[in-house]
Amino acid sequence: MTKLTNEELNKIREIKIHEILGIPFAGRRITIRCPLQTHKDRTPSFTLYPENNYFCFSCQATGQNAIDFTMALGFTFEESLLELIKYIK
Repeated sequence: MTKLTNEELNKIREIKIHEILGIPFAGRRITIRCPLQTHKDRTPSFTLYPENNYFCFSCQATGQNAIDFTMALGFTFEESLLELIKYIK
């Protein structure tokens, strides 16, 4: 993988988790069923915040940006970057 600049890395961090999940961004927090494989969520417990961070009240998963989220999905850091680079416009 080519080395990314700090600017490119910051753009990747700023990708909205809403966009990754295919959920329209409404500018407010939303709670959905947890998309992570750590547990089977029957009721919404995964909260996405407008600041682009998240927390699951069931499995306690937490993260601050799109990289954290893709890594929680099971990707390595490098795989996360490769997956997220396609979201940069």
